[in-house]
Amino acid sequence: MGKFLKSLVLVFLTLVVYGQDNNLPEDFRQQNLTQFNSSLFNPTFSFDRNLPRSLSIWSRWQWQSIDADPTSLFVNYTQKLSAQSSGGLGFFQNNTGVFLNTGAILNYAFAIPLGDESNLIFGANVFAYQQELADNQVTSPIPLDANNFIAQFAPGLRIQVKDFGMAMTIENALDYNFTDNERQGAERVLAASVSNRFPIFLFNEISYIRPLAYVRAVPNSDAQYGLTALFSNPKFWLQGGYNSYYGAAAGAGVTLFKKLSLGAVMEFGLDDAIKDEDPTFEIIASYHFGKQTFEEKEKKEEKSEEERLQEAEEKRRLAEAEKERQRIEEARLLEQARQDSIALARAAALAAVKKQNRLDSIAKVEREKEVTVQPNEKYEEVVSADGLEPGFYLIANVFGTKKYFENFMRTLQTKGLEPKSFYRSLNGYNYVYLKRYNSIQEARVARNSGLNGQYKDALWIFRVRGD
Repeated sequence: MGKFLKSLVLVFLTLVVYGQDNNLPEDFRQQNLTQFNSSLFNPTFSFDRNLPRSLSIWSRWQWQSIDADPTSLFVNYTQKLSAQSSGGLGFFQNNTGVFLNTGAILNYAFAIPLGDESNLIFGANVFAYQQELADNQVTSPIPLDANNFIAQFAPGLRIQVKDFGMAMTIENALDYNFTDNERQGAERVLAASVSNRFPIFLFNEISYIRPLAYVRAVPNSDAQYGLTALFSNPKFWLQGGYNSYYGAAAGAGVTLFKKLSLGAVMEFGLDDAIKDEDPTFEIIASYHFGKQTFEEKEKKEEKSEEERLQEAEEKRRLAEAEKERQRIEEARLLEQARQDSIALARAAALAAVKKQNRLDSIAKVEREKEVTVQPNEKYEEVVSADGLEPGFYLIANVFGTKKYFENFMRTLQTKGLEPKSFYRSLNGYNYVYLKRYNSIQEARVARNSGLNGQYKDALWIFRVRGD
């Protein structure tokens, strides 16, 4: 009964605090987070939209000037944990009008492949925060705890089929007040969204447009519905949106040195109830530490001791058979040389064998030689890649869309180049390369010289070590 009365008092206080102003919903007001820190919108977005590995800061000033304290603040670090999972850790502060919540967020997302470019992604945000009254002047007929320590669990789910995705989350599925040692009785914040990503080739670079439609059920407020649209380019981005409660928003940002992103958003109320309020400002800053790559791990079944012994015996038998084959082959060559009585030919053959062995040894040493990556050098290395010959490939570009891949190949050919390509089934991309080299020194010289001045854009090195 006491918990019910406290809930009624909280509703009453909210009405009193905003009796002459408009009511501020209890959520984070995160509807404009289209890429950086978007895991606050849905925990599964840390898997791809947070641009892991990155450190991002988001501040929002709700209906007030930017020289005041922000009503929402979120600082978050995100990175990939494996090819199929990601995680993040962040700090947040959120003013709901009645309460000021300050604490930490732990994020985790995991993708289960369903088929060709399809994933079922599970995610969760775990909040732990200190809650205190935002206004010390508020009085209540029933004593309210001025300070509470609360833990909150927010699960999310997304189905991603190529560029199309559907997602949902419960932002406060579980709440527990450690101060009172009891579950919170707050109503749940539910959100669902649908989006699609449209790649486009613009300014000689791959860009994309991603519209997203959503609906959110927020306690003590009408359901919110809205639409956001993001145009993202490696050098800049533009975004716009509409929310049925907060109004229209527009923003832009730039990416400097391919690492540092800075942007801002301004939001204007359109409804008669809030159109006279001051505009809302948001500022975003993000530092990208670099793309992470993971080797695809083969799933190995557990084998019995008997099976391991059989495999070892089979390997031994094959090794002996290979030695015998080599012995017979060498004997045949010697016999042929003897029968032909051409000592010079035999000597030349033996010299050729020795030379080839020496070349093979040199090639093997070069393949197994470790490469020290230079500062700011873009370099990727794999053991094997769909049957590619070992060596160092000078990569000009990578494409996931066939049309842009074919256009780029034709463009290089018209410039007098002879580009080649290979397809990696691991990530579904076509790699366009200008030449293959046997050593890292040769590849670096060609890269630094732009293939002797024939290619003006950026090049990078992709190495196949070989088994």
